[in-house]
This record gives sequence, C-alpha cells and structure tokens, in this order.
Amino acid sequence: MTESFGELLYRDIDSNPYLNEIYEAVLFNYSLRLLKNKKTEARDIELSHALRFADILSKSIHQTKAEKHKIWAQEIAALLNELYPKNSQVQYYLSSILMNTGNYRGLKLSDSTVSFFGTNLLDWSYNEFIRETMKIPADPERHFFKSQKRVYDGLKAQYFSYSGPTSMGKSFIMRMFIKKQIMDGEKKNFAILVPTKALINEVSSSIVDDLKGLLAQQDYKMVTSAGALALERQHNFILVLTPERLLYLLLEKQNFHIDYLFVDEAHKISSQDSRSAIYFKVIDLVARRYLDTHIIFSSPNIPNPNVYLRLIPAIDANVTPSIACTYAPVSQTKYLVDLTTANCVKVFNEHANKFLDICSFKGSVGLCQLIKVIGKEKNNIVYCSSKAKAIGYALEFADNHCKSITVSSELRALINDVRTEVHSDYYLAKVLEKGVAYHIGYLPTDIRMRIEELYRSGDIHTVFCTSTLVEGVNLPAENLFITSYKTGLAEMKPVEFRNLIGRVGRIEYNLYGNVFLVNQDDERTSKKFESLLKTEIPQQSLSLLTELTGAQKRKIIECLLEGNIELLKYPEKHTDENYALMRKFAIILLRDIQTHNATSRVYQEFSQYLDDQKVAKVLSAFSNHSHTDDDINVSVDQLDNLHKAIAKGLEYPKRNSEGLFEHMLILHKTGFCLYTCK
Repeated sequence: MTESFGELLYRDIDSNPYLNEIYEAVLFNYSLRLLKNKKTEARDIELSHALRFADILSKSIHQTKAEKHKIWAQEIAALLNELYPKNSQVQYYLSSILMNTGNYRGLKLSDSTVSFFGTNLLDWSYNEFIRETMKIPADPERHFFKSQKRVYDGLKAQYFSYSGPTSMGKSFIMRMFIKKQIMDGEKKNFAILVPTKALINEVSSSIVDDLKGLLAQQDYKMVTSAGALALERQHNFILVLTPERLLYLLLEKQNFHIDYLFVDEAHKISSQDSRSAIYFKVIDLVARRYLDTHIIFSSPNIPNPNVYLRLIPAIDANVTPSIACTYAPVSQTKYLVDLTTANCVKVFNEHANKFLDICSFKGSVGLCQLIKVIGKEKNNIVYCSSKAKAIGYALEFADNHCKSITVSSELRALINDVRTEVHSDYYLAKVLEKGVAYHIGYLPTDIRMRIEELYRSGDIHTVFCTSTLVEGVNLPAENLFITSYKTGLAEMKPVEFRNLIGRVGRIEYNLYGNVFLVNQDDERTSKKFESLLKTEIPQQSLSLLTELTGAQKRKIIECLLEGNIELLKYPEKHTDENYALMRKFAIILLRDIQTHNATSRVYQEFSQYLDDQKVAKVLSAFSNHSHTDDDINVSVDQLDNLHKAIAKGLEYPKRNSEGLFEHMLILHKTGFCLYTCK
C-alpha cells in the first residue's frame, strides 16, 4: 500500500535535523532560565518555526508514534510559553496545540485569552466535534483526554486491564465511572484495591469530593477497613482497601457481593514483595465467588497490561481487552545534577536519548543550596531513600536556607498538634515554622494528611519524603529532587522510577514539571541515574513466575508431600522477603489442592510439578489438619498449634493485664505470627 504524504511526513519527522536543533535550543534556553543563569548566552530560536513544528507534531497521524509526537508538541509549546510569557503568537499556538492533542484541562491551565477560531474553519469545527465527544458523562463541564475516553469505554467489559503514564489520571477514570453508575441509580458494590494505607486516604478523599451529596442520596457508604460498622447494615458500598484488608473482608463476609473490583497500581503484582501473593489470593477468591464481577487492572507505564488478566481463572488473557496508553497531558524536563567533582548540570533530551551540557557551578554547592536557588517560590518535593535523610535534609534546609514565613491559622494548628500529639520538641514542628515539612511512615496518619493539604494550599512549599508520599499521592509539585536511585536498600526498577518521576507535573495543577536527579556520592550514582532515564520499562511478569525459581517450586511440592508447610529456607541464603513470598504461595497451593481449585493461577503454575498421585499424597499428608481456610497469612500448622493451646486453657488476658507480654510469648511459641492488617 502506498503511503500518504501525511504518513510519510510523520514517519520521518523525528529525525528532522532542524526540528531537533530547535528543540535542543528550547531545552537549553529554558534550562538557563530555570537555573537563573544569566551569564551563559542563550541560543537563537526562530520562534515562528518552532511553533509551526509544534503545531505539525500535534496533528500527527502516525500509527505508532502519534502519542509521542503530541507529547513533544505540548512540551515545545509549554516551554516556549515560559520563555516568552504574554506573547500572543505563543499563546495562540499553545491553545491550538492543546486542542489538537485533546488536552482540554491543559487549556484551562494555559491562561490563554486568545481565541483560536483563526482562519481554518475546518480545523476548528473538527476540534469542537471531538471536544463534545470527550465530555465526561458524570461531569459534562469537564473533558476526558482521548486516551482516557478509550479506557473509560473499555470499563464496560467484564475483565479489562490498562496502563498509562502517571499523569494520565488512571484513578480519575475509575472514579468518574463509579460516579456515573451511582448517578444512574445503580445499586452496586464497588471495591478499589490500593497498595498502601496512604493511598486509601488519597483515593477515598477524592471519591468523597467527586460524589459529594450523592453518597447519602443514593445510600452509599464509604468503607476503608474490613471491620467497618457500616458493613453490618444494608447499604451499597464503595470499598477502598489494601489487598490485606479486602482479604479479611472476604473471609469475614462470604456472602458480600462485589460488582466491580478495580485493582489500582496493579504493577505491585509483579513485585518481589511477599504482599504480591495476596493479590493472587484475593483476585482468585473474587473471580470464583462472583462469576459476574467486573475486574479491572490499572497500572503505570507498563507496555503489557494484559499480563495481570492471567490471574483470573479460566479466561484467555490474550484476547481479553487491554490498552497500553503512552499519551501524557504534562511534560517533564529531566536534569542530572552532579554535585561531586564534576559540579555540573545536564538536561536530558528524551527524543535524542542523550544529555546536553547546561552549565557548571563555581565552588561547592550542596543539595539544600540547590533547592533554595531552583525552588524559590515554587512547590518542591525532595525524595530521600531513608527516614533519617529526609529528616536531616529538612532540618538543614529550614535552618540554613529558609526565611520565616507568615504562618496561617491552619498551619499554626498543625504545629501545635504536632507538639501536643507527637512531642513538644519534635523536629517537625520546628521546620513547619519555615513552610517546610517531612513526610515519613511513622508519622500519625492525620498529621501526614494535613501536611498534604497544607502543601496543596501553599502553606508548605517544600516536603522531604520517602516512598510513603510518592507512591500515588497527587500533589502540585513543580520541582522534584531525587537524591537516590534506591528505595531503602534496594535499587529502583524502571517501573518504580517512572512512577516516581511522574509525581511532578500533574494536570490538575500544571502543564510541566522539572525533575532533578542529584548525585552527591560518586560516578556510579550518575551512571545509575543515566541508566534509569534511558531504560524503557520492560515487559512485566507475574511474581510467581519471576521471583520463585523452578527449584523453589519443586521444594514446595516436596515439603507438601511430607505434610510440612513450615518450609525451610531454600536456598539457605535467600532473603527473608523471598522466603515469605515462597511460604505464602505454598499456603495458597495447599488450599487450592484441598479445595480442588485446579483453575487458579497458582495451581496452574505448579501443575507441571504435580500429578494425580502427588495430589492424593498431599491430601493424605494434611488430612489430620482440620483448621484450614483462605487466610494465607496463617498456615495450618500455626492454626493447629493455636487451637491446641486454646484447648489447654490459653485465653486472652484481661484488659490492662500485666500478663499481656507473657500471652504474646505463648503465642510466639506456638509458631503463630500475629499479623497487622496493612
């Protein structure tokens, strides 16, 4: 088939030398402005040519590169708007480009008062038609992006999986779908599965904001824990739970019907964390218990979202609907800042996959000084790999680089509560006086949520955090400083890194954001950052396939054949986390064998090591263990030991009893692990 002129144009446009020259000049000049560098001479830009290229890119019809071209167009236009504020030509093109890309929310942020009716009536008419089709059914004053609309329409399927950039608004699509169902009078139960308690607060608060009075009008209750009192009465429910909490709700209320299960941040199913096994159990339970339940997976950035459909028994994941979106409504400019001997700044040209030298520092520059220069009068997030570093940097920044601010009544109330509820001399109260905060795991949930709200309102301008903040919480950050390529002691994977940098530049707040990868250590750190920037997110696999070796799976079968569920570490030197994952999958497999659940994903994966004779032998080996259920946090040997201890007179100590510690020791001796619901 002969290519059209348009297809030919967009096939080769990425390599156009003049376009790349213009883009590099835009990046360079924007970087000088951002770094407040007035000594280095800016490059010449033929503004009309740059805008014309951006306009052409925004209309791309290339089959595989169109979304990439549209992102590039938005980036050029947004950066030019920063370089040439109040320029009517730039504002005209920015509005037109945002309309061409379907970025209607971006139009509201662009502050453009220019009408783009222009001279091309055909373009205007077409864009107006598309805009009308993108109206959000539950909120007609707002519009979807085209990729969001594709996903929204896909939610009609019983099973569906999708992925997209962090800034795409994946959770927003779920919320709008739920809102429309409730507005239409549907009486259903919706469950949203999130990986952390912090996200429970984030998602449930957003749903309450979206629905407002609809919850009460339609008799819906928001539930965020398995033991919520509301579950004891007749209502319809929106559940926002971690996998652990949903598992215990399913165990406690076996007749509770879930109509829609949304698995948010589904890439966690691929992690080596032992909690990934709980996703397997929960999804299998829901799919088998309710044959009519809709199950939807949502993931950030990954190229193969259909992989998680394999958790659903008896469906073909290859033909079940899935969408991998690449369009992002915001742009991110990424910098490598070397504060070691190189003492320089480079900007990453994502389209050429190379770094561009911007400038060098004269004299020694520290992290906090860098934040002060770049982040002045901006909203900043500083990612640290440990709690100690987050606190240390926050103290240094507040003490040495921040002036006192006018403290609002809301911020004063938080400062007073920190001193009252946490400790009168607690460091957090001190840094809050300067509009600075740190956000770490052991802070009370209420304190963390108020820090987030005060950051959104502008009372707090800079937050130092660990992964507790950046795993899904949406904040209006303009600058993100990343001080490590690790989360704790482990190195970030590409999907984790992309999810992290997606925390800056959110379409609710801005059209672009800046990411600074700050090397304070050695050359290895710079190389790690470079690798993370240049590495595409690989195809994802299920943790059961990638985190357990064939030898480990055979070892699990051997132990079950012997009637042993405790398992010895195998191999002996593997990590505690890997052992916990191995043990949880062993418990799931045993339960599948006992309940003849041969269609489960776990059973299917072990089936190559099983036959009818081995299955019968396992059943016989555990025939005397009467205390079995679907709780994979407790094994049959632990339950048997606990029941024996209770039969011998073990009982809970009375309230305020001094025997509580002794009681815990007895439980420990039985091998029973107390589990705190995440």
